[in-house]
Amino acid sequence: MHFFTKNFHIITISPLFSLTIFFIIGIIWYNALVLFLIIFSSFLCYYFTPYNKQFPLSHQLILYSLCAFAGAWLHQKELYNYDNFYEFTHNKPITITGTIVDKNDVINNYKKSTAITLAINTIATQNYTKKNNKLLLLYTNNNNNFTVGDTITFFDIYCKKPSNQSFQQYQIKEQIVATIFEDNPKYIITYHPTWSLRYWIWHHKKRILEGLAHKLSHHGFRFFSSLFLGNRMCIKAELEETNEQFKTWGISHFLARSGLHLALFIYIWQVIFCIIPLPLIIKQIIISLLSCIYFILTWTSAPFTRSFALFILNKLCLFTKTSFNLLHYLTLVCLGFLVYCPLYLFFLDFQLSFTLTFALAWLSQLSLKQQN
Repeated sequence: MHFFTKNFHIITISPLFSLTIFFIIGIIWYNALVLFLIIFSSFLCYYFTPYNKQFPLSHQLILYSLCAFAGAWLHQKELYNYDNFYEFTHNKPITITGTIVDKNDVINNYKKSTAITLAINTIATQNYTKKNNKLLLLYTNNNNNFTVGDTITFFDIYCKKPSNQSFQQYQIKEQIVATIFEDNPKYIITYHPTWSLRYWIWHHKKRILEGLAHKLSHHGFRFFSSLFLGNRMCIKAELEETNEQFKTWGISHFLARSGLHLALFIYIWQVIFCIIPLPLIIKQIIISLLSCIYFILTWTSAPFTRSFALFILNKLCLFTKTSFNLLHYLTLVCLGFLVYCPLYLFFLDFQLSFTLTFALAWLSQLSLKQQN
C-alpha cells in the first residue's frame, strides 16, 4: 500500500475523476462485475486522489452513491424513453411534427434516396398528442420540397421497433427514436422561414462538399470527405471496398475521424501564423475562430467533438489566464458526454478516444513532474 501512495501521489487527479468513475458504475450497474468495480474504484479514489482525503469517509460514500444512482437513473431513463415511444406508436398510424435539421443524398440498397433528419416536436395518434425531443431519420425518394429549417408534419407514419439490440443502442446513442423508409410520405409544410441559421450552415456544408467533389480526384475526395469533413454517407458505397481492405490489415480505425484531424488543422494554421507578425493573443483568437468555423461546417464524431471541446477549454483558460490541467478538463468533457447520453459508454469510439487520451495525459503529467 505504501508503494502505491508513494509513487502515484504526484499525479494530479481531478476531483471530478472519482465522481465520474462512480457515475460510470451506475450506468453499468446491472453488470455482474459491479461489486468488483465498486471496491476497486473506491480503492483508486481514496489512495490516488489526495483531494478526497480532506472529507470524511461517510461524506465520500454518500457523494459516490449519489453519482452511481444518477448514472443508473439516466441510463434507465434513456432506455425507458425509447421503449415508451414504441409502446405509444405500436401498430398505429401516427402524425409527427418537427423541424428538418439535416438532409443528405445517399445510396440505400443501390438506389439513390434522401435521408432527412427531423427534430421531433410532437407525436400524435387519433386520441392523444405528446411532446418529444428526439430525432427521426426518414429515408425517402420525395425530396423536392424539403428544406432544412422547415417545420413539417408527416401523416400516417408507422414506426417499427428494430429487433437488433446493437442497432437499438446505436439509435439511442444518436438520440434517434426511429428510422423510417417511406418513398412517398404524406406531409404538409407548416412553416417555411425566410432565413434559417440551420439552412445557412447546411447550405454551405453542401456547397463545400460539392465543390471539393469536382476539384479533387475520385480517390482524393473519398478520403478527404471521410477524414477531414467527417461525411461518410455521401461516399458510403465507394468506401465499402476500402473498408474491407483496411479490415483485412486491421487498420480500419485509420478511416475513422478523430481528434488528430483537428490537431492537424490547428497545427497548419499555427505554422502559417508563425511567419505573420501579429500579437500572440490575436493569433490565438483567429485560430480559435477558424477552428469553430471548421467544427460548424463539418460533420462531427465523438472523438472529434472531444478534441474540439478540450481545445475550446484550453483557449478559454488562455484568454482568462487560468491554468489548464488536461486531466481535469478531460474528466469534465467525459462526464459531459455521459450526462448527455450514458450509452456513449458502450461504444468503441468513445471508449478508445477517452481511454487513450487519459493514458497519454497521465503519462505526460508524470513525465513532466519527474523531470522537475
